[in-house]
Amino acid sequence: MGSYNYTLRLSAGKELKGQLEAGSLAEAIAKARKLEGIVMRVELAKAALHLPSLGGRRKISLKERIIFTEQLAVMLNAGITLVQALKGLAEESANKNLKFVLESIIADVEGGLPFSSALIKNRNNFSNIYCQMVKSAEKTGNLAGVLTKLTIQQQKEYELAGKVRGALMYPSIVGILLVGVIIMVITFILPKLTGLFADSGTQLPASTRMLLALSSFFIHQWYLAIGGVVLLIVAFKMGVKTKAGRLFWDTYKLKVPVFGSFARKSCVARFSQSFASLAQAGVPVLEVFKTLEGVVGNALYEVEIAKIAHDVENGVKVSTAIRKSSAFPAMVGQLTSVGEQSGDLAGVFVVLGDFFEKEVDGMAKNLSTLLEPIIMIVMGVGVGFVLISILQPIYALTSNAGG
Repeated sequence: MGSYNYTLRLSAGKELKGQLEAGSLAEAIAKARKLEGIVMRVELAKAALHLPSLGGRRKISLKERIIFTEQLAVMLNAGITLVQALKGLAEESANKNLKFVLESIIADVEGGLPFSSALIKNRNNFSNIYCQMVKSAEKTGNLAGVLTKLTIQQQKEYELAGKVRGALMYPSIVGILLVGVIIMVITFILPKLTGLFADSGTQLPASTRMLLALSSFFIHQWYLAIGGVVLLIVAFKMGVKTKAGRLFWDTYKLKVPVFGSFARKSCVARFSQSFASLAQAGVPVLEVFKTLEGVVGNALYEVEIAKIAHDVENGVKVSTAIRKSSAFPAMVGQLTSVGEQSGDLAGVFVVLGDFFEKEVDGMAKNLSTLLEPIIMIVMGVGVGFVLISILQPIYALTSNAGG
């Protein structure tokens, strides 16, 4: 038996907090539901002690974590104990980092720590969602089932990230090629014409003079150009590491034409899928929001989710809190209201996650088509400026010579 703190929302909108005794989290939630009010939160009265772990210093990829989670679920379903399964996976692993992390977790579990606490000590490799779902599974006794759901959730996260990377690949390659062509022209071709322009003694157009100055800079002060680029990259990375800088950059990304809509739908898809996974694992709704604050991957959405969590904690309905946020489409709030009425929020967010994942998939496939006009305009302006700047004085010289 353990002590559990609970928070209920009463019909008058007020909250009632208290403590009860139960043998597991599931039993505590069941007892809390028998009380008068809506269950907002149920958690152990004494939080687990979070200590640093050497395993957290080693980094494993998302793909490796997916494979580990799937294999662990299969072994637990086969009746193998948790420690035996972890030892078996550690022995078979060819990845040194994963092997090191598993050995750290095994040592913690054998030392008496719950599996979820051992994962929390390795938070560099296991997200808040992962740890919360495992913690919930330990209370309900369905660790293998939750690990199977985690495998599916992580696989969707991996596929979504792949779609985003794939969609950005084409414009990135085109942009790099355009910059490369312009640098090659002003560095190798234009210098050969400099003498011709100087001997002519004619007044060169402003665009040509600017291009010649840029060419001279790249040839004679190339180290300043490289240093400037490096400095800008370092300054940018340092800037986005600050809270204000990251919020500014993430907000800006959501306003960029085409990319902004794509980024918004990606964030909502990630939020919906993660919400569904946590809710299905039995995590209380308020804890779900607090867990998701750092999961979406966008600072603006993290701020909005924190506001929603604050409203829900103060007695506001989840659907009402979501509707107040401009970061979420109207249909999210509408379907959340339906989920509240039917008592199946998890099911509603499964539907929302699938819907927005298909939206992201569709945009990823058509992104090159949507961006093609913009890319062609940018390329035309860039290449056209270089060609006009070079050909205009040559044409003038030819005309003078012919005259």
